[in-house]
Amino acid sequence: MKTTLVLGVLALVPLLGQLPKPSPAMTPAERAALQKTMVVSLQRIATESADGRAASQRLATLLQKMTQDLAAKQKELAQPTGAEFQRLAQQSQVDYANAQRQEQAELRGKMSPIVASIAAQRGVDVVLNADMVVWAAPRLDVTAEVIAKLDGK
Repeated sequence: MKTTLVLGVLALVPLLGQLPKPSPAMTPAERAALQKTMVVSLQRIATESADGRAASQRLATLLQKMTQDLAAKQKELAQPTGAEFQRLAQQSQVDYANAQRQEQAELRGKMSPIVASIAAQRGVDVVLNADMVVWAAPRLDVTAEVIAKLDGK
């Protein structure tokens, strides 16, 4: 599957040269229309910002505690691999997934006003997740600026 994805992306590389670029022949309005987009990497924000790293640490701690609790329950049960243990394991997975979603929502709640502010300052109409875009000019990426503001730098 990875080979297919890489080959698919590599097949698109020649097309990248055909993307519209601002040129001296363009009017200011045409140039501005091309520049009303910015990208931000949500993955980088989650891994590089202080809030993102703290959320990851909280989730790692929770996962470790849940794993220990589940192992202790498994020892207590008469049939450690029976239906009761399966139910407990599934509930732990659901609880962990809910905790992940809550952490992500909290980080998004802190990040969204910052992204909106940067977009308003730059007159941007569309903000894309850089992690989902095949290619974007580096000048459109504001991830570092978002991380700096999120961290209060």
